[in-house]
Amino acid sequence: MRKFWKVFGWVFLGIFLQFKFNALYGIVFLENLSFHDRTYWVEMNMIPTEESLRVLKVKTTVHHSLGPDYFATVYIPEHYKVLNEIPYAGAEALSGYQAYKMNMKRKYRDVLGEKHFIITPIKLNEDVPAKPIKVHFENLKQRLHSDETYQISTLKLKTLLEGPEVAEAIYPQKLGM
Repeated sequence: MRKFWKVFGWVFLGIFLQFKFNALYGIVFLENLSFHDRTYWVEMNMIPTEESLRVLKVKTTVHHSLGPDYFATVYIPEHYKVLNEIPYAGAEALSGYQAYKMNMKRKYRDVLGEKHFIITPIKLNEDVPAKPIKVHFENLKQRLHSDETYQISTLKLKTLLEGPEVAEAIYPQKLGM
């Protein structure tokens, strides 16, 4: 019986050390890895204002995230000028787009970000064909998801946003993601 407790103690100590001295961290980590898929949500809507200006509300969510750091970058076509934000130079440059960084904050198992962009067409008297607004989700190592669901266009001095209420993508949970 003494040998059993000795072996059990060493196994318990190994498991305890493996999960960074916190048994709850290990339980939550294994539960997330085994039972939950990682979901990316993008919500966009255009808040009506006077005709030349529009407020584009963008909300990003990474649901059931395991990693510590997630970043989201919103790419708005160059035909539009964003009045209340400065383009983010630290993101990948895409031709025809300006990058803007989302402020992602962790809230329990989710990482959330929300911003309001005041946009206006650069040339007010020209129509702009529909172009996608791109959203890239990344961590420190790789791009995790790209979204091009929402389309923005300007026809007859009216800026419109086309797309669903919420764009969703689901991936199985993996280590390192």
